[in-house]
Amino acid sequence: MAKATPKRIAEGVSAMSKTPKERSTAMKTVARLVRDTKPIAWAFVLAAVICVGSVLVSTQTPLLVSQMTDMLFDFGETGKPIDMYALGVLCAKAALFYIAAGVLSSAMVILTTNITSRFYTKNLRIRISDKIQRLPVSFVDNTPVGELLSRMMSDVSNMSSTIYLITDTLLDGFVRIVIITYMMFAVNVWLALAVVALVPLSVVLSVVISARCEKTWHEFRKVNGKMYAFVEENYGGFDTVKAFNLEEHQHKQMAEITDQYRQKLFRAQRMSGTVQPIIAFTNNIAYVAVCIIGAVLAVNNVVSVGDVIAVILFAKMFAGPLESIANGMGSVQHTLACADRVYKLLDMPEMQEVDCGTRNEVRGNVEFRHVYFAYDKQKPLIEDLCVQVKAGQKVAIVGPTGGGKTTIVNLLMRFYDPDEGQILIDGVDTATLPRNVVRDMFAMVLQDTWLFGGTVFDNVAYGNPNATEEDLKRACEFAHIDGFIDALPGGYQTVINEETTNLSGGQKQMLTIARSYLANKPMLILDEATSNVDTRTELLIQEAMDKLLVGRTAFVIAHRLSTILNADTILVVNNGSIVEQGTHAELMAANGFYAKIYNSQYEALK
Repeated sequence: MAKATPKRIAEGVSAMSKTPKERSTAMKTVARLVRDTKPIAWAFVLAAVICVGSVLVSTQTPLLVSQMTDMLFDFGETGKPIDMYALGVLCAKAALFYIAAGVLSSAMVILTTNITSRFYTKNLRIRISDKIQRLPVSFVDNTPVGELLSRMMSDVSNMSSTIYLITDTLLDGFVRIVIITYMMFAVNVWLALAVVALVPLSVVLSVVISARCEKTWHEFRKVNGKMYAFVEENYGGFDTVKAFNLEEHQHKQMAEITDQYRQKLFRAQRMSGTVQPIIAFTNNIAYVAVCIIGAVLAVNNVVSVGDVIAVILFAKMFAGPLESIANGMGSVQHTLACADRVYKLLDMPEMQEVDCGTRNEVRGNVEFRHVYFAYDKQKPLIEDLCVQVKAGQKVAIVGPTGGGKTTIVNLLMRFYDPDEGQILIDGVDTATLPRNVVRDMFAMVLQDTWLFGGTVFDNVAYGNPNATEEDLKRACEFAHIDGFIDALPGGYQTVINEETTNLSGGQKQMLTIARSYLANKPMLILDEATSNVDTRTELLIQEAMDKLLVGRTAFVIAHRLSTILNADTILVVNNGSIVEQGTHAELMAANGFYAKIYNSQYEALK
């Protein structure tokens, strides 16, 4: 029976792994799963007590049936009268024991369901969510959303199912095997040996086969994550798919991924499915052996017919736990694949953070001092960037696509840190400040707006959760959107649906501008904030933005150069370097790279 423990299962996995590293990884994963259950150890103890009680109660019924069988057999053989009262008492006891076993089993299910859903699953998903918040932005940038969903939802669900399996099935199965084995030997040694003789063989075979499933289940989880990512991407860009008539193309891709999913799942389930038939086969052989040996012993008056019936019933009860343990072994292999993916995420190196308190006053002086940065170390992007921005200046960043405009903002917000050099705010290196302190200095309005499923009020107040209703309405008036909000069916309490399809692109962008105004930060980052609005609205927003920028340092990523003609300084970025710097008039007079870009846009408008 010890062969069914998690340690033995892990050893079975180790035996089939290809390399010592793989064997070590499997053992560490199992050990970590066990460690993660320590907070719910109390539930395991309680479940064990209930389990033992349930098994002790249920194992009494075969003994009662044995006594009833002997009474009936004696009546048929010798004509001995049946004590109907005694028979009735035995029947009543058997009924009570069956009811008690059912009640205890139900209590076990309720307990195990609660500890897995309320404690283990919830806590693990919270850990993953917290971990993602502490990972570098590059991880989220480079990982499909569907892949993250697959790990947080599907993989965690499979891990929690195994915890449920351990508490409800493996624990129950192990206890049943121990107690039932004792009861069978108490009835008759030879009949008991006929049942348990085949157990080591069946368990060893099931462990070996289950070990082969690990790699297959791991491959399946990869395809499962790929499917999640594709579905999220496909329906996230539903309008684009329709606009380009790519339904058939997407259908073919989905069919290919689905076919991979089907093949991997079929192979994994086929291998896992061979375990239970092996157990069932050995159990059937045990039934036959008990019947033959029991018949011989009964004929020779070594045992009673009732004893044979009792052992046969015990053998039937013995079969269930073995099959449960066998299925559990297959599930453990599936869980190892899921747990490996989850633990790799939880073990990823986090952003290095400092804890130097907060900064109370921010004037807004910004300096890039010999900054070097590259997303890919083999492809340098920002090289020796040196810029000084005085407090209250409006700094425009212009240049061709891929030149490094957005990268400068990413570095400024500490979404990424420089490979070399320093970024200073008011003379303080931002690398010495916590990221949340740096980001709290800025409000952002991006070209790609982001709103969440909630009310208009909630979305604007996202910039300042402590703002009053009057503050929020003042911000909306400032952004010239109070009129369209009042015209909505629910006004400020209008619910924005999950896809934000009940607002136009311009309306969404104006909401984010009001959100930034309400945040009241000392510095602003604007990424072509008026790109999705009509000309009249653009003028209104430009007027509001000009007022908002008064006294604040602002970095404006500009695509339409007509919007930054009044900038205090224009940084012309190309290939990660500042190739020109000055006001619009100075740069046009220089007739360099900026003038070439500006004239090309002007020519396009003719």
